[in-house]
Amino acid sequence: MKKLLLAVFPILLLGPTAIQAQMFSVGDSNDRPASTLSYYSTLGVTWEIADFEYTGDALSAENRADFQNSVIRFRFENPGINISAGFGGALTGMEDRSYVNVNAQLYNDIALIRSQRFVLGLPIQISTDLLSVAAQQQTGNSFQQSSLVFGTGASMRYRINQRVQMGLRATPNIGFSFSQGALFGGRLFTTTSGARLYFSDILGSNTLVFGYDFDYRDYNIEGDQNDYQYLSHAFTLGIAF
Repeated sequence: MKKLLLAVFPILLLGPTAIQAQMFSVGDSNDRPASTLSYYSTLGVTWEIADFEYTGDALSAENRADFQNSVIRFRFENPGINISAGFGGALTGMEDRSYVNVNAQLYNDIALIRSQRFVLGLPIQISTDLLSVAAQQQTGNSFQQSSLVFGTGASMRYRINQRVQMGLRATPNIGFSFSQGALFGGRLFTTTSGARLYFSDILGSNTLVFGYDFDYRDYNIEGDQNDYQYLSHAFTLGIAF
């Protein structure tokens, strides 16, 4: 638990000073014009198809932490800050691996083009992350890295009609990854992208969210032991408020 808190702490510390977004309650959805964009907070559950592959030369096959399997992730997304936690193990089909990932992202979208129904933005973001993959048996093939990355790219929000809104985001990032007790371990390059569809007034006054996320990470750590690539496709179902 201490390691997870250390990974998330830098983002939570900065978050309250950077979040500037207009919020609307779901109960007011019938009162706002169809052309008005909404900025939601969401809670969601994600099914993530993950591929974690060793790219170095130092480890034999039996000493690697590779896997191809499913991960369950829980998400909280708020204008300006996103937090997620992913878990994998026997319940998700990983018979010989355990997987834990905690991620927090602080961002600010600079509007380049803005209208009542459409915003094109330039996101500026910083993310911190803890990724741990370990064998269920004590064979020594484990991976644990904390990271801090910075990135920018493009974002878009568009209201299709009074009840349906969509959001898109794509950002390459670069930064540092390090092991426990080390200040610097190596370079981490990531590319993340996501899409959200918001359907207002579903099952009463609730707003239903469908999401897709793509996550690619390339760990290039000093030595070859922790050189891995991570790639995932994730599908989210959530509630917005």
